[in-house]
Amino acid sequence: MKLRTLLLLSYAIGVVIVTVVLGFSAYKMIFNTNLVIFTILITLGASTLAFVINYLLMRPAFRSIDRLSKESREIARGEFSGQVEVTGSIETKMLAEDFNEMTTKLDQMFRQIKQGEESRNELIANLSHDIKTPIASIRSFSEAILDGMITTDVERQQYLRTIQRETMRLTDLVDELMDVAAIDKKEPKLEYDWIWIDQLLVNVLEGFDVQLKREHRDVHVDIASDCQTIFADQRFLMRILYNLLENALKFSDAGTGIAITVFFEKGQVAFRVKDFGMGISKAEQERIFDRLYRVEKSRNLAHGGSGLGLHIARNLAQLHGGDLRVESEIGKGSVFILTFPTKGEEK
Repeated sequence: MKLRTLLLLSYAIGVVIVTVVLGFSAYKMIFNTNLVIFTILITLGASTLAFVINYLLMRPAFRSIDRLSKESREIARGEFSGQVEVTGSIETKMLAEDFNEMTTKLDQMFRQIKQGEESRNELIANLSHDIKTPIASIRSFSEAILDGMITTDVERQQYLRTIQRETMRLTDLVDELMDVAAIDKKEPKLEYDWIWIDQLLVNVLEGFDVQLKREHRDVHVDIASDCQTIFADQRFLMRILYNLLENALKFSDAGTGIAITVFFEKGQVAFRVKDFGMGISKAEQERIFDRLYRVEKSRNLAHGGSGLGLHIARNLAQLHGGDLRVESEIGKGSVFILTFPTKGEEK
């Protein structure tokens, strides 16, 4: 039974009870049938008028409740954009305002969930595509070796190097996926410690030693005298610098140099990684930090990029209370500037 019907029914029952009691009392006291009937008619008329006035006063509240009921059914169907008009009594207005606030928050929450699902689906689709290429390469080269198609040691070494390179590429993709998952869940626990910056850069550059020699590249490192140490999580800081150096090598030609400068900037330690490659347009300079965004997709795919490296680097920097930005000009290379607080605070 609706609230409106229940209220009206209870009011009608009350009127009947009052009329019966009043009529019986008047009959016992007056003993005049005409006067008793007149009294009952006046009582019924007054009660009817009060009933109409009460209904008119309650109608806005009934309408608000009907709208709340309608919008609740819309929410049950997954529609969160509706809003209830705030009218009626103070209590009804408060209820409508709370309901509207609830629907707004639900709408925002479900939009975020939907965007997260779309982003995860896109991530899975892109990584699935990226993973297929090195797997196919490893399979074809290993089958060629096993089938005896390779007759010389030089060719065998070449094939094995290719398999090694594609295996490392797969490892990088898996590492990136795990980093993204940890960032999304806000799980990374930072383990702060004092780090010697020169040794940190040596460790990072060792990972590119073979590539640097093969491509005849020089890396120029300049560390300011007042920037010898930094208080940070070494594992994540190495991950950021590794991504930046990998990006610099990927989008600059063999034979060109890389410059790494460490200095103080506005009370923070800054790492400046400069390449002399293709550069990035103004329109793309902020979008490159978005998940899965690829600058010049065909070239990025040719290098096996997943579109996650810079997204991971910026998020890890921000977890430390720092940031990552880019300065670039087409044809003149790019400069990535990583800034860190002089001393981190444990999260």
